Amino acid sequence: MSNHHTILRCTGLLFLVGGVATLLSSSSHCPGSHCDRQPSPRPSFVAPTAVPTTDLEPSLPEPFAPWRATLLGEGVHRLLSGVGRGSLMDPRLSRPLAAVYTYNLATPATVQSLYPDVSWLPSYYTQDGKYQNIASTVVQFTTQSLLRDGIIATNVQYDSSTGNVSIQTSLPNSAASYYATMHPWLMTYGLQALGGVQQCQKTSGCWDPHPGNAPWAMFLPFGLPLVNQLAVSFLDYPPSTSLSYGDYLNNFTMDRWTQVMQAVGIANPVLYQTTVDSRPIAAPGSGQTNYLPDATTYFNDPNNNYYLTPMILLLTQPPTAWGNPVTRPVTVLGTPARTAWGKIVGQNVNVLSVGSTTLPGSVLPTPWVAGNHPDVTSYQCCPGDPNANCGGSYSLVSDEQIDFQVLCITQLLSLSPGLDPNAAKATCYAQWGQTFSSLSTTSQHALCVQAKQDYEYKSTGQCKTSTDAEAFCNYYQNNPCPTGVYTCDVPSSAR
Repeated sequence: MSNHHTILRCTGLLFLVGGVATLLSSSSHCPGSHCDRQPSPRPSFVAPTAVPTTDLEPSLPEPFAPWRATLLGEGVHRLLSGVGRGSLMDPRLSRPLAAVYTYNLATPATVQSLYPDVSWLPSYYTQDGKYQNIASTVVQFTTQSLLRDGIIATNVQYDSSTGNVSIQTSLPNSAASYYATMHPWLMTYGLQALGGVQQCQKTSGCWDPHPGNAPWAMFLPFGLPLVNQLAVSFLDYPPSTSLSYGDYLNNFTMDRWTQVMQAVGIANPVLYQTTVDSRPIAAPGSGQTNYLPDATTYFNDPNNNYYLTPMILLLTQPPTAWGNPVTRPVTVLGTPARTAWGKIVGQNVNVLSVGSTTLPGSVLPTPWVAGNHPDVTSYQCCPGDPNANCGGSYSLVSDEQIDFQVLCITQLLSLSPGLDPNAAKATCYAQWGQTFSSLSTTSQHALCVQAKQDYEYKSTGQCKTSTDAEAFCNYYQNNPCPTGVYTCDVPSSAR
């Protein structure tokens, strides 16, 4: 990828949103002096009260789109819907409009200090040529975000000499225009996270005091939906594997959570996976939680390195939520995240706690629900399983029910802005939380199939495929833990 900024021709009108977003006419060419201009000083972030056009709003339910490539999800739906309405055609023209949105992300030095880069990453993460070119890295993560937002971008470029990003799309009213607002603010608050990391690195005994199988490294939530997300997840820290793979969602935790979302009935899980971690530090997936720096001290001090609350406010108020009576909901997952969230909202936060809190700096309440870390259920077995790998953890079914309720509540809060979180909790308890035998056959079956796949993987009770889990649950009448059965086996005639 060349570092030289390329100007693309398209048909349309001048368009300005937040930063410097230009939509050029087919007969014009943007002079370099104007294309590389710096943005005016940014005001405090305040979500406009105007509601975006319906073309920019996510519409659910949609056919499920694979969570790592959502081109077949929201974006294509809007494209096809727009063609059906004829809204993509300017009556004065004989071909569809196209657009180029150019904006200043940050200074080149800031971009290089926040995006993963060979200039500062431990060599562990830069093997095999990874993160060698900042332009390629920014394009890689920006493209991931666009895909997960369901935005059809025909070209993405980053100019490392100016800090400008250019996104070309086939839609003149594309939600990509809002990247000129959201993307630079992600960088602004990312600098606060960098400050917390640097503070820890300068504090004796704070940074990576007990090294695991991968070194610590700052990793901000790049590559996630920025404008069409329906919820924000608040977790502990990103696994080092995600940084190694160059994909914030490529890890066991999010793979399993995606599967549970689908089981609950969430059509496009990726729109619920925009994430803020309480400690934005990539670290090994186990054995590091107790050593990571305190989230409030290093990443949410209003007087120094104020990252968490502002970033959550930004991401819970995407353009598609402007005009709603509340922000997008926050799903708080795991003990460290619940502890940090409790300090933000000023109350004790337990598993299945719900609430609505107006966060500092916001005028809108933020609905939220708290649950276990997504990995917890995957270490559980059925009661009585003698396998030593179970380690005395026999809460498979009850933990599965908690996960289903948490995601059910999140979905209801996202699809019905302003809904009382306690009303959502009551609805989801009735569907997923009652005594297992009291649940509907449909709910029992969904829980059974998921539980058999989440069974402690080192034991004999785990079903390795959904097909095996379906066969088991059908044979045992949706009972994931029949007495004395600690395998996934069923008679061949039952398959």
